[in-house]
Amino acid sequence: MKLDRRIPRSLDEMADLSSLAAPPAVVTRSLMIGGRRASLRLEATIWDGLKDIAKSQGKSLEALCADIHDGRTEGIPFATSVRVYVLNHFRGTAAGTTTLVA
Repeated sequence: MKLDRRIPRSLDEMADLSSLAAPPAVVTRSLMIGGRRASLRLEATIWDGLKDIAKSQGKSLEALCADIHDGRTEGIPFATSVRVYVLNHFRGTAAGTTTLVA
């Protein structure tokens, strides 16, 4: 099987990459959790979800993250716990329940 390795001569010859989704933007933020500074790296959509949840619960973003951190299962990374919390929150909201497990 021979591969075509020539360089495209024009934009028309290039593959159309517009249908490919861009990777999710990852944002790093510093938070105070239990009196210690923690760095949390999450996708922008997860941060947006966290902000919405905090607002609906009348909490600050740091307070919500502290609650998630304190309630997480030992050995599970903090960022993973946050993602699961956000997913469970919106799944529960869609299903009409408010039970959250992080």
